[in-house]
Amino acid sequence: MKVLVISSKYQPEYSGSGLRAHNTYKRLEKKYRISFDILSNSILYQGNKKYKFDGIEVTRISPPFKIPSKKSIWRSILIIFGMLWEVFYSWKYIRKNIDNYNLLHTFGNTWTIGFLTYYFYLKKKPIIRELVNDVENPYYPIQFKVFFKKVFQRNNTLIIAISKKLEELCKTYKVKNIWMRPNPVDENKFFQVDMEKKYELRNKLTNFSKNDIVLLHFASFMERKNHIFLLDVIKKLPNNYKLFLGGPVENNEHKRIYTIVNQKIKELNLEERVIIKKGYVQNIDEFIKMCDIFLFPTWNEGLGTPILEAQVCGVPIVANSMMGSTNYWIKNHQAGFLLEKFNANDWADKVKMSLRIDKDIINKNCQKIKIMTSTSSIDEKYYKKFNDIL
Repeated sequence: MKVLVISSKYQPEYSGSGLRAHNTYKRLEKKYRISFDILSNSILYQGNKKYKFDGIEVTRISPPFKIPSKKSIWRSILIIFGMLWEVFYSWKYIRKNIDNYNLLHTFGNTWTIGFLTYYFYLKKKPIIRELVNDVENPYYPIQFKVFFKKVFQRNNTLIIAISKKLEELCKTYKVKNIWMRPNPVDENKFFQVDMEKKYELRNKLTNFSKNDIVLLHFASFMERKNHIFLLDVIKKLPNNYKLFLGGPVENNEHKRIYTIVNQKIKELNLEERVIIKKGYVQNIDEFIKMCDIFLFPTWNEGLGTPILEAQVCGVPIVANSMMGSTNYWIKNHQAGFLLEKFNANDWADKVKMSLRIDKDIINKNCQKIKIMTSTSSIDEKYYKKFNDIL
């Protein structure tokens, strides 16, 4: 079996879905001898390129110009040229290679993904589309949704929904085959540790002490990830509560939010209580294990894999309630607490309450989530789904 995997973004440009695709296929190759090629697009990098990441060859298709974010006629012209660039080079790639592939598996939304989805459909080859963000329509490009609706009416196609909300969306749009499953959590990296190991990791990664109560939020510095709000929360808590904020800073939005966060830390005199770290980290599991509470104030997310990883590590969570995603996976008084509004006083109260959840309840929840999300369990189901649509 050989799969063409397409991701809208791929390492070294950070993307949670791109990284999961990478790790998933490395495991599938090792365990089930599934070979694969990687195609990607990019926002951060311009120009086509072939390169290797972690021993895997990646073919990037990206226009040789940057599309400005501000609306203008020039932006519209560049978007059209960008579309033509992606479609042409995608066609150039696939016309010689189509017979090499048994299956197409896509992550995200780009013109390359749209074009090659339809190309595989015309060739009557199996297609898997993975919905990785909170979207309003499961078909892409939405300008041609009528055509793509036909694609996912066939028996040999499948849409993977990573949350209950996305599953309901697929049902609304009459998708024929849907697999609702959480993103996989690597049980070899994410697990509970004892207090000695916890404080050892804390000492290694921060200057916080074992007497501090450490709160963690790790996400790209985007407005919807809501790092800024957490500074208001930590200001409402006693001085022994500390906050670690981290995440990639790659594009203009990331840089803008990162700057605002730093400015607000100074304005609120929180320099001694907040650590801010920019950049992607490989050892996110260690950061989760060293903290006392994981915070998830994001207001728009397809799922939010870290809320699963934190639960598997036995760390309580305080999160924004999102229908079909966080409220499906986080149970109040068991995994932590969900809040309907961004009120700093309410969030501070729930942080304190999270520390009082009985350890046996936390452990029971940890085992339940681990069984549901482990990579070994989900990889086995992947292999079965592949064979079903083939």
